[in-house]
Amino acid sequence: MKPLSFILFLCLLLASSASSAQFLFFDPVPLDNLDGNYRTIAACAYTHLTRRQTGISRTDQQGAVRLSGVVSLFERWELLLVDDEGGRQTRLDWSAGPYPSEHVLSTVRACAA
Repeated sequence: MKPLSFILFLCLLLASSASSAQFLFFDPVPLDNLDGNYRTIAACAYTHLTRRQTGISRTDQQGAVRLSGVVSLFERWELLLVDDEGGRQTRLDWSAGPYPSEHVLSTVRACAA
């Protein structure tokens, strides 16, 4: 297969899968501002979510924590908890994949209460 044909094939393959394209080309969408430190909220949410679901992962980054989970074989939701106002607030962003379930969102919000 010629290189140009192969690149075109890959583009078509990615475009045909909405979840793949969404995961690769998705700008974070702010969902909420929560009271409390992003690391504390992320640790609480991760602990509670892993008790009831498998496939949850946590990635610590500079000024943010990424939580993600499996929806199906080819789909993963992803939330980003971002440090805001010097650690007093947390911005909750939907950063990739399908919209997280209400259970996931309410768990994260409950950890800030």
